[in-house]
Amino acid sequence: MTLPLEGIKVLDFSEHGFVPSSAAALGDMGADVVKLERLSGDAGRSIIASGMVATKDGYDYLFELFNRNKRGLGLDVEAPAGREVFERAVKWADVYITNQLPRVRRKLRTEPADLLAINPKLVYAKGHGQGQRGPGAEMGGFDGVSYWARGGVAHVLTEPTFPSLVQQRPGLGDIPSGMFLAGGICAGLVHVMRTGKGVVVDTSLLGAAAWTLGPDLSYSSMTGEQLPTRPEAERSPLTRPYKTADGRWVSLMMIDEARYWAQGLRALGLDDLVDAYPDPASRQTASSKAAVHARINEVIGGLQTDEVVKRLTAHDCIYSVFATPVEVLDDEAVRDNGYLMEHPRDDVRIAAAPVQFDDEALTIRRPGPALGEHSREVLAELGYSKDEIGTLVTDGVVTAV
Repeated sequence: MTLPLEGIKVLDFSEHGFVPSSAAALGDMGADVVKLERLSGDAGRSIIASGMVATKDGYDYLFELFNRNKRGLGLDVEAPAGREVFERAVKWADVYITNQLPRVRRKLRTEPADLLAINPKLVYAKGHGQGQRGPGAEMGGFDGVSYWARGGVAHVLTEPTFPSLVQQRPGLGDIPSGMFLAGGICAGLVHVMRTGKGVVVDTSLLGAAAWTLGPDLSYSSMTGEQLPTRPEAERSPLTRPYKTADGRWVSLMMIDEARYWAQGLRALGLDDLVDAYPDPASRQTASSKAAVHARINEVIGGLQTDEVVKRLTAHDCIYSVFATPVEVLDDEAVRDNGYLMEHPRDDVRIAAAPVQFDDEALTIRRPGPALGEHSREVLAELGYSKDEIGTLVTDGVVTAV
């Protein structure tokens, strides 16, 4: 299969979800990713174990999601011998990825200037909470804070009448932000290829939220107010949600009303409305919208979901049932396009990076690594002899399985 990043070497010295997911996406696309962990391991390994996120039989699917297609190296980078290993790995890499805070980077001497001095052609990628400038640059951040709360996403998704805020799903800001960082890294690789000079790539969760809420923020910048939700009564009856007889919601989204007016109504057996409201002017009045909405609501409300789906599909309407995650797993498009990858070892499916090449689905070539699982293999590739590797392990500089 086509793996466009095959041969690209990535050193991933990051933890939790956001930045590791970026490296996982690069691994999906063929990069050789080495996950560098401190001897105590990635703190993200404790999320499932702590009970913060539900699982089955203790299985850590979050770690697999964020760390598939990587090899694992456990290393004490503060020990002199560990620093030597680290610098060899930096020289080996085309890309270095981190989410260390500035104070940690200063302490460990892993700032961009430090590593570009070791490898002038390095793509140095960093991801963090609030941005690289201003007082927030020194602060920690998680997607629940920097993306969901501070970025305004939770606010705009919570209706004023709700008794509490809409709750975030696990990794809801981490995973898309990781893909944004992966895109920046790919641009950085092109820059190095063209110029021969290394480059620093930066992505923050707050910046990712600003991109996500682009329309809202542009409106607010012009008016000083929040973008209002258009009242449902003002919207076309062909762009509203409806509830079926068996309690499911179906979203109609036929924005091009002129094109879909006849086929959308005929799909529901409302042929009389096609002639009753033949042109845009007749369909735009409040009374006509209310009348058509009431008829559609009556028809869909009297049908089982399967029948609604059958009718709308037969007339090539643009719509969807509001699917549950269990239903998404069985969605023909999700299955046929390989949007969820089969795990090579465990009974779990993992979301693939949302990009494909030459119409081929991505695969998990390697499960998430155990702490230090590939330490000996990676060290050998960095030029260490078997005896030298043994000494590093015995001295506690390297963790090896």
